[in-house]
Amino acid sequence: MADVWPGGIVSYSVKTNSLPWVVAWMEPAGVWAEVVSDDEYELATALGHTPERIVFNGPVKSRAALARAIDGGSLINLDSQRELRWATELAAERPAGSVKVGVRVNWNVDAECPGATASGPDGLRFGFHVEGGDLTEALQYLAAGGVEVVGLHLHVTSLSRGIDVYRSAARTAVGVIRDHALRLDYLDIGGGFFGGDNPDFPTPTQYLTAIRDVLVDAVDPAVTRLIIEPGAALIAVPVDFHTSVIDAKQVQDHVIVVTDGSRTNLDTFFRKTGYAHDLITAGEPTATPQVISGFTCLDNDRLMTLVDAPRLREGDQVIYLRVGSYTMAFNPLFINYLPAVYARRDDGRLQLVRRRWTAADYLAGNDWSLS
Repeated sequence: MADVWPGGIVSYSVKTNSLPWVVAWMEPAGVWAEVVSDDEYELATALGHTPERIVFNGPVKSRAALARAIDGGSLINLDSQRELRWATELAAERPAGSVKVGVRVNWNVDAECPGATASGPDGLRFGFHVEGGDLTEALQYLAAGGVEVVGLHLHVTSLSRGIDVYRSAARTAVGVIRDHALRLDYLDIGGGFFGGDNPDFPTPTQYLTAIRDVLVDAVDPAVTRLIIEPGAALIAVPVDFHTSVIDAKQVQDHVIVVTDGSRTNLDTFFRKTGYAHDLITAGEPTATPQVISGFTCLDNDRLMTLVDAPRLREGDQVIYLRVGSYTMAFNPLFINYLPAVYARRDDGRLQLVRRRWTAADYLAGNDWSLS
């Protein structure tokens, strides 16, 4: 980032993996926190992120949290009609020029990059629509209400991880800046890029260079800070999930291998069919298919099928690799509670950073009295 856009900001997407140890680790590493709810904002501040190093996104902010973020100096991107209204109300209660915000932009990205985004032809869910005139109305409303717009937010979920999606975002930003004569403190290009250790995806430098080459037509990198919001790019690869075999039994022409992990730990939406993995076993290779299954009572709690793999037995391990993104954050409290988490320190030691949850943790905050 420093080589391509000096003064740029890397802001970690807390929702991707909100394990407290991970969120806390980011702050001394120089990484900001990107949050999308009041709860995430509270979590980030509790874990050492100062308000002025938090990017507050999403359409569901409360009025109280919005006020707190404004007064704390957070970078705030408005994303709903009520937030526009609240911003002008809060501006009226404060000295002139003290309420400064960004606005999330919605544009027809699928027209430029067909099939490359999660939204598809139905359009993005978030932001104020450029082509429909909503963005213009929002900017005019804020200006009339004494709110200074100092940033734009153009996040889009890319399925392809291709650079064209980010060029489209940058071109849209340039158009908005010119059409409305905006002088921006920052431009938030969102996340969804980088490929971890996947050699088929562009490198961080390639993404950032492509974005810069478009933006420099309208913004000065020495004045306007570029923000990126990586989540999976930072946390997917470092996390592995270790499970143990509980049982293995022959059923028809395959073996059901029961483990103490589950699809609920790794694949909450039950869509995946395979994972990068390692096996720790002394078993001999077998042609019999082995269906790796979870601890739940769901018959479809089947994570993957191994063919021509070592025969697994009780006590063997199945280790799922590079699974730190949108796994732990989605873990439900279904049948088994949250598993223990360890962090490997620089000296090789393992530090317990979350103990396994018990019924006592589940009961905390509950009142089950019947009278």
